[in-house]
Amino acid sequence: MVLRKAFKIKEIKESVLDEEWLARNFESQIHSTGFCRIACEIIYKLTGGKERWTVKVISKKQWEHGSHYYLEEKGTKIILDITSDQYTLKDICIPYHLGRGTSFRTNPEKLSKKGQLLVKCAGINI
Repeated sequence: MVLRKAFKIKEIKESVLDEEWLARNFESQIHSTGFCRIACEIIYKLTGGKERWTVKVISKKQWEHGSHYYLEEKGTKIILDITSDQYTLKDICIPYHLGRGTSFRTNPEKLSKKGQLLVKCAGINI
C-alpha cells in the first residue's frame, strides 16, 4: 500500500508526525508508529467515509501506550488498522474493545493539513 511505503520516508515522518510520535517512531524503528490518525483519515475519505466507516479511538487515559485510531466497518464490524504493527511487532495486544466512536476534527469534505501533506508526499490522488 502506498501509505505504508510513505511511512518509511524520513522526510515525511518529520513533516507529518508530532514531536512525541516522531521520537517514538525513531526509537521503535517501526515505521507506522504515530501515523494511525492520519492514515485513518485518508483511508476514511478515500473509501466511503461516514457511509462505510466508524472512526474509533482508544484513549490514552485508558491505555498506557497512548491513543490509537482505527476504522470499523459499519454492518460487518470488521476492523481496519493499517498501523497495528506499531504494537503487534512489540507483542502488545491492542484492546479494540476499549475503542469509542469519534470523528476527525476537520471539515468532513477536506483532509487536515497533515493529511494533505501526507497524500501529496505519498503521491496519492484524492
